Amino acid sequence: MWNMFRTKPSSREVAKGRLHLVLAHDRVGLEGGKLQEMRREIAAVISRYVPIDLDAVEVQIETKSRATELRVSSPLPARGGG
Repeated sequence: MWNMFRTKPSSREVAKGRLHLVLAHDRVGLEGGKLQEMRREIAAVISRYVPIDLDAVEVQIETKSRATELRVSSPLPARGGG
């Protein structure tokens, strides 16, 4: 339902997000291959508890001020009505 209200990010916002991601990876010292390995492992763990599309799991690392944030997101299936 929330996706109905979201607007598509501009190409500028997407590029800015990618730059932040690259800078955060550099700061953490996590190379691309390791990030993909971590994404697959996190997706496998989540799939034990919730049915998800393993390829739709996204992992983002973002540095804000002095903290580095790890954000994992994936679309979840709709809950059955009842």
